[in-house]
Amino acid sequence: LSLYVDKSAWSGGAMRVLTMAAQKGGAGKTTLAASLAVAAAKAGEIVVSVDLDPQGSLREWSERREARDIIYQPVEAAGLADLVRRLRAHGKTTLVMIDTAGVIGPEVTVALQQADLALLPVRPSLLDLTATRRTAERLDSLKRRYAFVLNQTQAAAFARVEDAAEALVEIGPLYPGSIALRTDHLDAMTLGLGVTEWRPKGLAAEEIAELWAWVKSKLEEKA
Repeated sequence: LSLYVDKSAWSGGAMRVLTMAAQKGGAGKTTLAASLAVAAAKAGEIVVSVDLDPQGSLREWSERREARDIIYQPVEAAGLADLVRRLRAHGKTTLVMIDTAGVIGPEVTVALQQADLALLPVRPSLLDLTATRRTAERLDSLKRRYAFVLNQTQAAAFARVEDAAEALVEIGPLYPGSIALRTDHLDAMTLGLGVTEWRPKGLAAEEIAELWAWVKSKLEEKA
């Protein structure tokens, strides 16, 4: 593989695959994928991003990005397993971030099969909760680890967020925080940035940094 690698930033850890998945569009998968990839890279991970969503939003974000700290690898779903194998053999990548389509089909199943952890963004609405239950059931059938993260929450709807959290913990693991709906996410995506570099002292950046720290700890739990 021909990858740009800043060896001074290489953490030397074993490679992990993080797959973003949701049965419903608009859950914020791509926005979280981009900002988590940036947070991971800034923390010393060597990150490769993959976009299996036909909309190509993560690919377009990568094209707008000027920094070379995250390597975008174009690949079709049929070639994903081989790409992951080659990245492991290459020995430098520590995190593969995979974005997927908003409908769980064969292409998304391939990405879920490769995941060491699948992160399922969920908005606090009945439609999203119903859809994400189906995603969780699919992951259970594949015997893949996953966690929900409440995304695009609003302070004015705190009771709704609490109700959603209670419903989600009945289904599977839930990130113990939440990601609020903030314009920083939209601004950062437009510029090819993550929120931790767009407005590093903002609340959005703080929430993403905390989410990445939690995700990293879960990835490191893999036996």
